[in-house]
Amino acid sequence: MRAPAAAVSPFLALSASLLLLLATSVAANGYGGGDAPAGPSGGYGSHDDASSGPKGGDGGEEGGVYHMAAYEKPVDGLDAEFYRKSCPDMEGIVQRAVRKAVDADYTLAASLIRLFFHDFAVEGTDASILIDVPGQSEKYAEASKTLRGFDLIEEIKKEMESKCHATVSCADILTAAARDAATAAGVPYWPLKYGRRDGKDSVAGEADRRVPMGGQSVTDLVRFFESNGLTIMDLVVLSGAHTIGRASCGAVRPALCKLKGAAAPMERQYADFLRRKCGGAGEGEYVELDGVTPTEFDNQYYRNLMRGRGVLDTDMKLLPDSRTGGLVRAFASQPSLQFAQQFAQSMRKLGEAQVLTGNEGEVRRKCSAVNY
Repeated sequence: MRAPAAAVSPFLALSASLLLLLATSVAANGYGGGDAPAGPSGGYGSHDDASSGPKGGDGGEEGGVYHMAAYEKPVDGLDAEFYRKSCPDMEGIVQRAVRKAVDADYTLAASLIRLFFHDFAVEGTDASILIDVPGQSEKYAEASKTLRGFDLIEEIKKEMESKCHATVSCADILTAAARDAATAAGVPYWPLKYGRRDGKDSVAGEADRRVPMGGQSVTDLVRFFESNGLTIMDLVVLSGAHTIGRASCGAVRPALCKLKGAAAPMERQYADFLRRKCGGAGEGEYVELDGVTPTEFDNQYYRNLMRGRGVLDTDMKLLPDSRTGGLVRAFASQPSLQFAQQFAQSMRKLGEAQVLTGNEGEVRRKCSAVNY
């Protein structure tokens, strides 16, 4: 499928000020260390916690020679032309289905992006989140209980099988669906490479162990992202997905319980609103993650954090931490397009981290079940 002219250049995605800000932060603190505000032992911002974090330094200049960072290198087995002959309308099939679904329910855009992230969180994008084994697979983890979009991916796979049997992996379908959901929400288009293979293993306990679900310190989040080949920039940018979508009241309550002594205090009126909304509500009650422009993919998420209006505790921790706060302030002050362009680049990296290719894994006939 021909890519629209608005495809994002990776060199356009960052302004000079953001690059300088990130370089200064890393040079001063390292990716895993720094002078994060002190907190309880093992919790957010504790110096003992931060000092043992992973360090940066797998890219940049040394002795006048540029060394490409690992996350910038092409992934063996992925190719933009992978389905050009075997399934030429692969992207069209996904795009039409996603656009139709999002037009019918705009909240599905955020849900597909979240589904994609949860899949990535457990050993890379291999569609393991889609395997349906009641009580056992990732889909049934505590971390997955509010995920949506499974039926849409299965419907796309069914159409794909009717036109390109045993050819297109569920991992590639999920990656394309997340991209198309993001562009439907207002993110600039970015081209994808294909050739991912589907994983054969899916364990609920692994999802609960790996997927960030609240309560983590910034250092915990930095470790998670860097262990998966991503950066602090990606952490801050991908957190910005919370500019659309909703959170269950169950996910909001931890932030309300930790207001006293929090490094980033929540605005009092907003805290009162969340208490009224979620105080006695069940898990079926939801709150907009961005109460100002909930249907627009803009930088309001970062502006909300600056005003003490973050909904999740992990979001609220980004501003006061020395490693992430500067980026929050930068995105809050720059045009929304700056954030949206960088979001496209971080999503591209997300979809290429630790993927299966070549003879690894398989191409499932149904996304919900491994082949037999």
